[in-house]
Amino acid sequence: MVVIKIGGEILEFPQEFAKFAELLKNGSPAAVVFGAGVQINRRLKETGIPFRFYKGERITTMQMLEIINDEFRKIAGRIKDLLEPAEVQFIDGSAIFACRKKSPELGFVGEIVSVTAEVVKKYLKEGKIVLVSPIGKDGDENLCNVNADVSASALAVALSADSLIYFTKVKGVLDAYNNLIRNLNGEKVAELMEKNIVSEGMIPKVNSAISALKNGVGRVLIGETAVESGY
Repeated sequence: MVVIKIGGEILEFPQEFAKFAELLKNGSPAAVVFGAGVQINRRLKETGIPFRFYKGERITTMQMLEIINDEFRKIAGRIKDLLEPAEVQFIDGSAIFACRKKSPELGFVGEIVSVTAEVVKKYLKEGKIVLVSPIGKDGDENLCNVNADVSASALAVALSADSLIYFTKVKGVLDAYNNLIRNLNGEKVAELMEKNIVSEGMIPKVNSAISALKNGVGRVLIGETAVESGY
């Protein structure tokens, strides 16, 4: 069984989406966690709501949450339409991701504390592709925006996935000279982050990749970069 994370930008590039769709045809049951960063940015700009990021994560206000959740539902519908005639089931992430607020600086950004994956397993056993949005609920039943890379990692662990794939438009993790790093481990990740070579949105990808491997996921790919948990 495989968990795949895709960013919303993949929907903006038909050739890239075709590659993603081809990946789903390998016969393994697949759960897909999707982001919508491009679409959310566009919508926030259209509505005049300022936004910024901290260490690769969107600082989220209550005002943003309705827009964010609405965009996730729209993206799920688009993916479902584009994958026809495959059977696709959408699950709102707030039904499976229990969270606590990550930090006061990030606002309504959630840190996943548990995953209730039974409903995902049920649909996977039925042979469906399962789409999951990266949004959770905290102990007060408030919605929380959750990083999609982290959500995919947590879901892969909960499902004991054979593989976790971060499907990305870039080739993978790059070095200081923009060359592809084909194999990456924890020691190399720490070095790249210290030198600010891995930064912004790639930070949660590499950290969640290492976390998934340490918690039993069989293998992790970030594009064409194979990630290993060891040092």
